[in-house]
Amino acid sequence: MTRDIALVAGLFALFLAPFTIRVFIVPSISMEPTLRVGDIILVDRLQTLLGFAPQNGSIIVFRPPHAVASTDFIKRVVARSGDTFSLIDGIVERNGRVIPEPYLANPPAYDLAVSGFALNLNGEPLAGNAARIPPRSRWASSDRVPNGYALVLGDNRNYSDDSHLWGFLPLKGHIVGQAIAVVWPLSHFALFSLE
Repeated sequence: MTRDIALVAGLFALFLAPFTIRVFIVPSISMEPTLRVGDIILVDRLQTLLGFAPQNGSIIVFRPPHAVASTDFIKRVVARSGDTFSLIDGIVERNGRVIPEPYLANPPAYDLAVSGFALNLNGEPLAGNAARIPPRSRWASSDRVPNGYALVLGDNRNYSDDSHLWGFLPLKGHIVGQAIAVVWPLSHFALFSLE
């Protein structure tokens, strides 16, 4: 009986894995030192398929909200819907708490904060054609990440095409999945966990 259950579970996993696990090759230096160019990672799509939003600290693969890029991006979720957020003088505060970030390559050369129904870069509201700032109806409060959105940044903050340049990431329709492990090269093997 136990052997039959193990066989059924194994077959289920074998047939389910192609739909829930995706292989992704890291295309840029934006996540160094955590991820290097050419690293091969496994991405769990199941949580996304079931409608769960990514947690703070998770590394996600997503379709960028601007049409310029033709490839999926990979970044870290630093704030989710309803969170307060500021990055001032290299220090991240979320919901009033300093968040240690030992994974950063270098401190960012910019300040970033959610306030006044905007994402403010160096004290000025993010603007331009690529800026993704949702209408006020999506905001629960003027100083919190809007409902249905996340703020994502690369670990190599000064060399990352991320929220500090184009604004909030819409969660619906953009998330591919959550990175769960670096599987190649073996010398860089790592399992990911949340903060």
